[in-house]
Amino acid sequence: MKHLLTLLLAILCIVKAEAHEITYHIVSYNNDVYDFVLAAWGEKPMGSAAYFVNEYGATSGNRYNQLPRNREAQLYLFGWEGCTIKSITFSMCSNNKAGTVGFSVKDGETELYNMKPIEFQSEDWFGEWVSKDLGVYVDITKTIDIPALSTDELIINLKAGTKEGSVYINSITIDYDAPETMSLESPLGYVFEKLGAKDKLNSGDVIMLYRSGNAAADLGGMEESKYLDALGITSTNNVIEPDLTVFTLGKSEDESHWTLTDQYGQVLGATAAQSLAWNEGVMTWDIDLGYDGATIASTNSKYGTIRFNAPAESYARFWNYTSKSLTLPYIYRRSRQIQPTVSSRIDLSYTDRTVELGSQDTLVCKAALYPATTTDLRINWQSNNPEVATVKGGIIHPLTPGEAVITATSGDGASSASMTLKVVEATSIENVTTSSVSTSSALYGLNGQILSRPQKRGITITNGKKILSR
Repeated sequence: MKHLLTLLLAILCIVKAEAHEITYHIVSYNNDVYDFVLAAWGEKPMGSAAYFVNEYGATSGNRYNQLPRNREAQLYLFGWEGCTIKSITFSMCSNNKAGTVGFSVKDGETELYNMKPIEFQSEDWFGEWVSKDLGVYVDITKTIDIPALSTDELIINLKAGTKEGSVYINSITIDYDAPETMSLESPLGYVFEKLGAKDKLNSGDVIMLYRSGNAAADLGGMEESKYLDALGITSTNNVIEPDLTVFTLGKSEDESHWTLTDQYGQVLGATAAQSLAWNEGVMTWDIDLGYDGATIASTNSKYGTIRFNAPAESYARFWNYTSKSLTLPYIYRRSRQIQPTVSSRIDLSYTDRTVELGSQDTLVCKAALYPATTTDLRINWQSNNPEVATVKGGIIHPLTPGEAVITATSGDGASSASMTLKVVEATSIENVTTSSVSTSSALYGLNGQILSRPQKRGITITNGKKILSR
C-alpha cells in the first residue's frame, strides 16, 4: 500500500509539473506596426512567439474582432515543437440571431484536428445564442486528443460558416504538456531603460540597440545581409517582441574590451567596415555612453562604429560605418520583467435580484475587474444552488422557486463577488376576462432593454381557467 501511494504521488507530481496554460487576449490592431496587439498571461515555451491574424480586420467598436461568414482568423504560435495540446478554450459571443464557427489545429502544414463550422447555439459550442449586445463573452473549452507537435509551428484556425451571422473572438487559452527538457517563461514583457553618459555598464547586462522607435534585430539573416535589421518597438516599457536581438555584455580576456553575445549564444563580430558577422572577425568592442547615443566601436579602428541609418530609398538598419555623420544608437538595459497585476475587487451589475418564474428566461450579470490593468481577465462563475438557477459566462437561468447565490471569481483567484437571486412563483391572475399574454418571455439586457421578443398568443382567462389560442 505504501508503494502504491508513493507511485500515485509521483504520478500526480509529474502531471502537475508538465501541465501548463497560456492565454492570448486579442486587444487591438496597431496601425504603426501593422500587427494585432496581444496581451498574454500564464506560461509559454521560452523564446516562443505568437501572432494573430484576422482577414476581416475589424477589431474595434461594434465589430470588435468580428468573424463574419466565409472569413477566417488564425493564431500562429512558433517555438512549440514537442508540446502536446490538451484543450483550447475560446472566449466568444455570437450575433443576435446567428453565428457559426469551427476550428482546426495544424502542426506546421499537417492538420491534426478539424471541427467543421456549426451554429454557436449548438451543444458542441455554447448551447444557446449569446448576443454581443449582452456585452459578455463566454468561455467554451474544447478537449482535443492529438499527438505532440513535430514542428515548432502551431496554427489554431477559426473559420466562420457560409450562412449569415458572425462570432466575435476575445481570447484563446491553450492547456498543454511541455517536454521535460523545455524551459518555460512568462509571456509578460520586459522594461528596458535608456542609458546616458553618467550611467555605468556591467558585465552580464542584457541590452538592446535602439533609435527612433527601432531596435536591432537579425530578421533577414546577417550571414547574407552583413547588417542588423531595424525592428519597430512600440514601447520600451513593455518589450515582448521575440524577434528582437538582445545582447549580454561580457568582458574580453584582458578585461579591457566588451563582447556582445545574443540570446542564441552568437557573438557579434566585424570582418570589415559595413560587414557584421556572427562568431567571426574581430569580436571585441569599445563602448562609450553619451547623451546623443552610445559609441560602439570595433577594436579594429578600420571596421568603424555601429550606427543607425534610415535611408529613404531602402530599409533602415544598424551597421558598422566609418562615417561619423550617421546617428548613434542608444543602449537600453533590461531592468526587470513585468509582473502580473493581481485583481483587487470585482463589481457585479447586481448584488441581489428577485425574478418571477417565467417572467425572465435569462438574466445577464456583468462583472468588472479592478484595477483596469488586471492581467488575468478571466471570470469563473458558480451557482451554489443549480436547481434554482444555473450560470454560465454570467448568463443566469432561473429554473425553480428558491434562492441561489451567484459568485464570480477572478481568474487569478485574488477576488470574488456574489449576488443573491430569489426566484419566486409567477403572480396568479384571477377574474380577468381577456388579455393577450406572452407564453415565452423576452430576452432582457442589463438596463431592461429587450434584446429579442417572443411571439404572442392569445390567452382567455375566465374564473382562473386559461384557454390558449393562437
